[in-house]
Amino acid sequence: MSLFKDLRHRLEYQLAVFGAHRLQRGSQEQAQAWGRALGRGAFALGVARGTAERNLERYLGITDSRERARIAKAAYENFGQTMAELAYLPALDPAELDSQYTFEGLEPLHAAQAAGQGIVCMSGHFGNWEWMGGAILRQGFKVTFLIGTQSNPYIDRLFNEYRAHIKLEVVRIHSIRDGLRVLKQKGMVAIVGDQDGDKFGVFAPFFGAQASTHVIGELLARRSGAAMVFGVPVRLGPRRNHLKAHLIPPAPAGLSEMQGTERVMAEYNRLLEAAIREHPEQWLWMHERWRSLPYQRLSGEPRLRAERGEIAFDMEAQTWRESASGDAIQVPGWK
Repeated sequence: MSLFKDLRHRLEYQLAVFGAHRLQRGSQEQAQAWGRALGRGAFALGVARGTAERNLERYLGITDSRERARIAKAAYENFGQTMAELAYLPALDPAELDSQYTFEGLEPLHAAQAAGQGIVCMSGHFGNWEWMGGAILRQGFKVTFLIGTQSNPYIDRLFNEYRAHIKLEVVRIHSIRDGLRVLKQKGMVAIVGDQDGDKFGVFAPFFGAQASTHVIGELLARRSGAAMVFGVPVRLGPRRNHLKAHLIPPAPAGLSEMQGTERVMAEYNRLLEAAIREHPEQWLWMHERWRSLPYQRLSGEPRLRAERGEIAFDMEAQTWRESASGDAIQVPGWK
């Protein structure tokens, strides 16, 4: 790391610590209000606003510009509030989560735990996802979050220190061995897996489009025999959040590994899409969720043919087909 980059990271860290300490001196409601205000400020400054409104038009079908702006602004407020809630964690009594979160559909999870199974919980950047893990932990589950790494290592460490205040454990999202260890100990691995999967994802439908979807959750469940569940925390009002758990069934027999993975992740995307359609203001629309496309993994003549529309990717079959005839073809280098 260059000296300039390190100095910038340290300055960002000091500003984050200063802001967090100020939030922690007030009430929960004050911290949340400040977070919403920061979100409105980012929206007003146009930070990724074009991406948010473009996603709302293209994938949610919002054609009215005022309605797009309203939903996008609310999504920025939700994100700012969630970040403020993360910063507020050291001042939060975990027992308060018992009255702030309600749950539905946890019976199969308790049954899986009693049978000695681990649990993979697939969630998203939705509502107050940062407090969700602490609330689930207080329902009797040992929760470990699989997380990515922040570009600023000092802030990355700070965030994880804050999460530790509510007894949350974290491991890195690509550490399959650590994830399997948690599941073999009858723990729950929670994954916020709704961002673009880039080259690490399987293409599955999401809002009617091809979306590279992270497969780490399905991989861990398949290798460990863990139960797989979906749930997002919906904000219902001040100090009111609700999470309904849905079991995600394993893929049916007779499919290839990639086809089976696609079926499972398509069900995850379907459940997440339904939650987003019901509460669009609580999701992270400013992320380039549909950035990766199947043709980008090709090279040479196959890529040129895909760009010309001569061949198309079949998500369900996880193969390429001739556009004219529909025949499946082998594409060199496809993975």
